[in-house]
Amino acid sequence: MIVTSTKAGELLNSSRLDARYHTAPAVMIRNALAGLTDVELRTLGDYAKVRAPARFKRTYAADGEDFVSYLRPYDVFDYLPFEADKLSRARTENLDDYLIKAGDLLQSCSGRNLGPLTIADAHLAKFALSHDMVRVSIDDNADRFYTLAFLRTPTGQHLLRGDLSGSVIDHITVDQVAAISVPFVRSRQHEVSDLMRHATELRERARIQLDQVIRDFADALPKPAVRERRSAGWEVSAAALKGRLDAAFHDPAVADIRTTLQDAGGVRASEVADSFIPGRYRRYYVEAEHGRPIVSGRQLLQSLPINLRHIAARSFDYSVYELAEGMIAFGAEGRAEERIAQPALIASDRAGWLANNHVMRVQPKPGINAGWLYLAFAAPQVQMQVKACSAGSVVDAVNPSDLGEVILPPLDNARGDVATKCWDDFAEATKAESLAIEILEAEITAATQAM
Repeated sequence: MIVTSTKAGELLNSSRLDARYHTAPAVMIRNALAGLTDVELRTLGDYAKVRAPARFKRTYAADGEDFVSYLRPYDVFDYLPFEADKLSRARTENLDDYLIKAGDLLQSCSGRNLGPLTIADAHLAKFALSHDMVRVSIDDNADRFYTLAFLRTPTGQHLLRGDLSGSVIDHITVDQVAAISVPFVRSRQHEVSDLMRHATELRERARIQLDQVIRDFADALPKPAVRERRSAGWEVSAAALKGRLDAAFHDPAVADIRTTLQDAGGVRASEVADSFIPGRYRRYYVEAEHGRPIVSGRQLLQSLPINLRHIAARSFDYSVYELAEGMIAFGAEGRAEERIAQPALIASDRAGWLANNHVMRVQPKPGINAGWLYLAFAAPQVQMQVKACSAGSVVDAVNPSDLGEVILPPLDNARGDVATKCWDDFAEATKAESLAIEILEAEITAATQAM
């Protein structure tokens, strides 16, 4: 139990009687920041436009209709976001209000993992986003990237979460975000801002290039033959069932693409990589300094893993669950129509991290280009095969032995090298961001402790 005392004046000023508000670290942080003398304290709403569009009714685009790709709130944290739905341009009211604008800070404002934020770039600006994220526009570039760094620090995150409301789901409002006090440490502002700018620009270029190389790679491959509507059904001989009665496994379009890829010089996944999933384990979660980071299939796709957990060595042998640089990994359980099998290429920043027992590891064999292997699994022609071989009564799951039978496209080292470079740039961007956040947090901590 956390116990603290508070003054009647503070109760009156805050208009809050809930203990969580008054025991939150944000109370002490606000008091400490207010007493700093060598730091310029600025209220976010005084130099930024903080807004959120009204709730809207999503009107989905019909086949052939002009559309805007739509993202759900936490999709913006992915390395390479892809559309969750298509919104009708003509029939969605006030659509412009929901379009992402490059340069805006996108702040999560509801949910149990409330707090994370990112900055919109040219890639994200192709999408529309729901009302469930607060937009923060800052005209001055240096102030914008410095604010991004501060709100990503532990201090900034405590302040964001220090005024939560909601009886069931945590929530913060536009006014609460605008009221946050941002301490400007002038001696380090340019350094912090430049690091965050470098990281943002690097990630933007990598996103745009990776998106394009995936499209080019897929466009160079054979396309599935056009068949009748699946609802018309098809026939499968008893000998071809192979122990599977689910329709997706026997989809003629999947058989077609397997055949065309083989004819084009494709290879079985088992010939170029070893695939495996480690077993279940007992979970002993600890603070970061006492364990190693462990990710799920969803977190693999996020440049900023949301609610990242750390696990103690007594949970299992680290080496069995460890991710290695150059490995392809993806969530092997979920819904076949959603993110299951969406791959990530492990770069230097995540080498040595751990992944749970729902993540498929695909380790390239010696001499195999890891970037090409990533592109192969990212291509729609392979995605449809992997999703088709998944099975499960409630949750779809991919089996390593089934994955080994998937037919991959012919080797393409040139595009593979481009993909690898993009993931290396993602890693460099993450390291630059982390350095900026560490520098700023250390300065704020030192200043408050010196009071």
